[in-house]
This record gives sequence, structure tokens and C-alpha cells, in this order.
Amino acid sequence: MKAQRIKLLLFSFFVSSLCSAQKVDLETAMKHLDDVVAKRDVYMQNHQDEIDQLKKTLKTTTFDNDKYVISKRLYDEYQKFDADSALYYAHRCKELASDMKQSDLFIQAEIDELLISIYRGQYALAKVQLRDCGPIEKIAPNMQAKYAIAALEYYMRLQKFSLGDKTDPYSINIKLCWSKYGKYVPKGSWSYDYYNVMVLGNHAPERMRLSLKTVPQPSIMAAMIEVALAKSYHKDGNQTMYYYYLIHSAINDISMANCEAQSLIYLIESPYVDKDSKRAFDYAMVCTDNAKAYKDMGRSLDIVKAYSIISKAFESALERRATYMGIIIALLVLSLVVIFIELRLIIKKRGHQTEMMQRVEEMNIKLNELVKEGDTMRDQLKYNNIRLQDELKLRNNNFMNVYQLVSRYISDVQKYKRGIYNMLIAGKVDNAKKSLNSSTAVDEYLQDFYKQFDKAFVQLHPDFIDRFNELMKPDKKIIVPSAEVLTPELRIYALVSLGITESVNIADFLHYSPQTIYNYRLKVRHGSCIDEKEFADTIEKMYY
Repeated sequence: MKAQRIKLLLFSFFVSSLCSAQKVDLETAMKHLDDVVAKRDVYMQNHQDEIDQLKKTLKTTTFDNDKYVISKRLYDEYQKFDADSALYYAHRCKELASDMKQSDLFIQAEIDELLISIYRGQYALAKVQLRDCGPIEKIAPNMQAKYAIAALEYYMRLQKFSLGDKTDPYSINIKLCWSKYGKYVPKGSWSYDYYNVMVLGNHAPERMRLSLKTVPQPSIMAAMIEVALAKSYHKDGNQTMYYYYLIHSAINDISMANCEAQSLIYLIESPYVDKDSKRAFDYAMVCTDNAKAYKDMGRSLDIVKAYSIISKAFESALERRATYMGIIIALLVLSLVVIFIELRLIIKKRGHQTEMMQRVEEMNIKLNELVKEGDTMRDQLKYNNIRLQDELKLRNNNFMNVYQLVSRYISDVQKYKRGIYNMLIAGKVDNAKKSLNSSTAVDEYLQDFYKQFDKAFVQLHPDFIDRFNELMKPDKKIIVPSAEVLTPELRIYALVSLGITESVNIADFLHYSPQTIYNYRLKVRHGSCIDEKEFADTIEKMYY
């Protein structure tokens, strides 16, 4: 036993020495990353093809247990690719687990939903879901590791964005959080080493490099380990290895179609990315597309910060270019003066005159090319800034509208409670009963709710009404009173396009009866110009 320990120590020392002595070529690694970024659409399509194949298999599956296994695989494939779809299959797993009376599988699906909320930066919702899962001590032992990882992800991100709650000691003291949940992550696994580095900030590059050799390449696991390695080296002050592992983490993320990743954002700030170059622009666009596709609000500020860095660098480059152009113009004027003097002095030397004119012409061409290039880059930057501002305005507007609706509802409920209380104090019991039985206030809240839902959905999918009517017969097309108001039929199928397909769930969401939902759907299907059996699936896949 002692001899085996000595051999293990010697092996670890050898690996550590070898890795510390290795030389890395950052420029070669960056070129590799550029190639991967250029092929991002291919990786995204390949991943989508794999998912589509799983969906075909799911349609032909009969038994609930097999359906659960495939739905769980679809969740795993969607987890860091498409958050909305991942939530759909997590919910589907919960339904199947409930039907099979498998409580462990039901808890696993709940934790899967919790992880999506955390990855998307919906920390208020994640807090509620974490509380609903209950204490980790009461979770089934085979689910405790998954629960612990979700909790560590949640508190780690709260620490990063300084969102700690004083009523929750784990969000204030990260060491206390690790003491609580870290013991449930299997020691010796790559997950344990990863969270040990990311949560506590420990320095463990040797162990992480050994873990990196045990996972497939490319993979999301490899990307996560490389991020932890980068953090370790950054703490150690080794900037070269820090950027080297960030680059390889980004390569793994893009190769695996991971839209929930941040390595590329950190790289934009590195000295190895020229901030006014096409490389910086391409990286920033990938980060923007990832956040938009994943609807990741938590990463928006980081992307804005990256765009700010690029914009400042580009402005500096334009100023330098303007200086160079001024110098060139001055030199050009000076050259013209010299040419004029030489022409006056040596009018007979035609050959020399032709040569000088050719030189001036070449300089003019280069100057025009520089001017055109500067105009193109400036227009491109302006377009990207407008695009980003519009996206932020849309998100902020929807956010404020929702919370204004909730705030108004809370105020009205408080006012309503005070009114009922005053009636009871005054002995007007019959008036209080009459007020409680009235549905007027509820109808007003529902109308406000429908109005906000219609507005938010139409802003997100402005072409929905036109695309919906293309599926209807000419005399059955639905006419809306205004561009931002949906009819009940359109509102029902708007939810279907978002993945809410069950009539009971739609009824709960819109506060209609299930029979009303069924009647509306039946009426619309009868008016469609395609097969009625395919109508709902067509609407559901409208924005896939």
C-alpha cells in the first residue's frame, strides 16, 4: 500500500512537471477557434439533426418507461442548446414520472427545470423552485448529487452578480454553501474538482488536467473543466495558460452547440483579440446569438460590456486612421507641389513625369480604398449598435409591463381587502358577500393579463397572425381589431406555438374552461386548409 502511494505521488509530480514545462502557441489556438466559429452553423445544424432523430424515435415509442428515457435524452440535448425546448421535455418527464408513480424520476425532472431557470438567469424563479424541492437531506440519495450541483450553480451565480439575500446565509457565505452541499458531490469526480475550483476559488490545475484526460473531446464536460483550469491559472497569475484554456473551452462549447457559455465573452477582453478586428466582431456576434437563442438575461450585461470594449477600440482605430489619412493627404499635397516644381524645371523629361503621375494615382487609389473601408466598418458598427439597442428595449419593455401588471394587481387586491374589511367592521355583511361574489374585478385583471400577453407575444412574433391565416381557408381567416390584440382563438394557438399543447394547461393559463378551449380548437381545425390532424403540430413547429 505504501509503495502504491509513492508511485502515485511520483506520477503526479511527473505530470505536474511536464504540464508546467509545456509551451503553448496561443496564436495557433486562436486560429483554430476562428475556424470553429466559422463552422458554428454546421455544428448547430448537426445537433438539431440528432435531436430530430430522437423525436422521430419518441413518436414510435409505446411504453411510458421508454418515453421517459427518450424525453430525458431530449432534455439533455436541449439543456444548453434551447432552454424553452428543454423546459418542455423536463415537464414531459414530470408527467411521465407521475403516471408511472416514480417519485425519484419526478424529483429529477424538477431539478432539471431548476437548472434551466439558473442557466437563464431567472434567479427569483430558481429560488422558488429550489425551495419547492425541499431540503437536500430529504431527497432520495441517488438524487442528492444532482440537487447539490444545482444548488451550487445557483449560489455561485448569485455571488458572481452580487445578488445575495441577507435572509439566506448560503447566498452570502459561499464557504458555508460549499460546506452544506459540496459533501453530496462524489469526491474524485470531475464535478467535485470543478465546483471546488469555481465555488471556493481553489488552485488545482494538476487534478483538473487529469480529469480533462478522462472526458471525451469535444464535450461540454471538457469545456467546463477547461474553464476551471483557466480560473486556476488566472489566480496563479499565469495569463498565457489562462487564455489557452479559455480558447479550448470556447472551441468545445461551439463544437457541442452550447448556447449557455461565457468563455468567448472573456476572450473578447483578452489582449490576443484585436478589438477593432473582424475576429472581435465575429466572437461578439456568436455571444449575442447564443444569448438571444437561449433567452439568457443573465449574460446580457456581459455582452453589452464586450460590445462597449469593441466600440471604444473601433473608435480609437478610426481616430488613428483619420490621423494617418491626414498625414497621407499632407504628403500627397507635398508630392503634388514637388511634381509641379519638377514639371516646371524639367519639362522635357516626359518619362520621369509619367512615373511620378503613376505614383500619385496609386496613392489616390489606396486613399479611396481606406476611405471606403472606414465607411463600411462605421456603417456596420452603427447597424450592430441599433440592433442591440432594439433588443434591449424590447426586453426592458416586456419586463416592465409584466411587473407593472403584477404591481397594479397587488395594489388592487390590497384596496379590495381593505374595502371588504371596512364592510365587515361596519356590519355590512351582505354587501361584503355581494362584493366577494362579483367577478367584475377578476374580469378586469384577466383583460389586463390578456392585453399584456397579446402585446408581448406580437412583439416577439410580429408575423404570427399572417402565418396563422395562411393555414386557414379564405373565408375562415381571423381578422383582429388591431395589430397588438389577439382573438381567443389566436391566443390559444399562440400558446401552442410556445409549446403548451395540452388543452387543460391552456385553460389553466388563460382561465377558460377546458370545454371552451376544446370548442375553439375544434372550430379552428374545421376551418384550416390543411389536414386537421396535422394542424396543431404545424402551429407548434411554426417557430422551431
